[in-house]
Amino acid sequence: MKLWIFLFSTFLLYASTVSGQEVILKLNPSKKATEIRDYTYKIVKDARVQQAIGQIYDADRTKRSASYNQKLPQQALSFYQSRSTSSAQPSYSFEVKIYNLDMKEIYQVAQKGYKGEVQLSLGLFLLGQNEPVHLVDFNGKATYGRPATQQQNVEISIQNLFENSWEFFDSWLNSQYLSNRSLTKKVKLQILDPIRPSSKDTVFYDRDRPLTWEDFTDNPDRTSTYNATIYSSMSIQGNASVQNGEIVQTIDIKVYMIPDQSWVKKADDYASNHEQRHFDLTRIAADRMIERLKTVELEPRLFEATLNDIYLDAYREMNRFQEAYDDDTNNGINTTKQAIWNQAISKALDGNMGDLEKMFK
Repeated sequence: MKLWIFLFSTFLLYASTVSGQEVILKLNPSKKATEIRDYTYKIVKDARVQQAIGQIYDADRTKRSASYNQKLPQQALSFYQSRSTSSAQPSYSFEVKIYNLDMKEIYQVAQKGYKGEVQLSLGLFLLGQNEPVHLVDFNGKATYGRPATQQQNVEISIQNLFENSWEFFDSWLNSQYLSNRSLTKKVKLQILDPIRPSSKDTVFYDRDRPLTWEDFTDNPDRTSTYNATIYSSMSIQGNASVQNGEIVQTIDIKVYMIPDQSWVKKADDYASNHEQRHFDLTRIAADRMIERLKTVELEPRLFEATLNDIYLDAYREMNRFQEAYDDDTNNGINTTKQAIWNQAISKALDGNMGDLEKMFK
């Protein structure tokens, strides 16, 4: 978003200082009434390549370079801080980056004076734990006139441009607090975990719908020593929106098995139970992930990475469950161990993880 502001002022008074061949300008703190805001300006950075803003003609029509003598960032920060008062712990901290400050003037014969133009370009950035986040840019322009017998002073024009930049940033922020994701303070999770209808391509976990051998449609691997193989997994999907100043992130959880990647050689009830328990362990890993999601504190600028870490941790835990289960039961051959896992898994599905957690100590 960009805004151009046109200002017109005439017959400016001389208020700058001359050092050698250079005119030194100054940006003063604002004289306008201080506003109370929930933000503060922390930093002003000068990103300009050159310190000089242009050339000013003196009474003899000699050009002199004009600059802020490398003090513009400090003076600009003092200006912005003078325009608002914030609480001891404001919700937002901002950085202003000065992209460009440039002035040009020409002599007008008919008026026997000078006409000048000043342009100011700034960027507003939100400060946080990571790199500053760009929010919006301001572009302003002011014109002035002065008699030929009087040395120009662009300070008032530049002062007004900075005043306009503060008002523009403040107005933009007021319009964005409830809808701009970068300005949100809170993340709210909506966890979706419905019972889903299964199809021939995907069987979704449903405790009231145990697996059947019809769900294992892949051709058996005759070279494998295993009697059966199940491909079960879990996934999360979601989208985020901003509602009333907070990010609402939906998390849609799916626990499923893929029939055409699952197979069996000798179909019997004992083998069916062993494969069902693999599916149950996937469900348990998802349940444990949901509990972590319900208690995690999410920072608006980092929440996506946090959610991704939680999912990856749950996925790795799911694989550890499956490997430990097969190792301890010898892929179901050890009937005594299988009975112990049956009981521990059933309890875990009901929310009692004690026996299953002991398996991993």
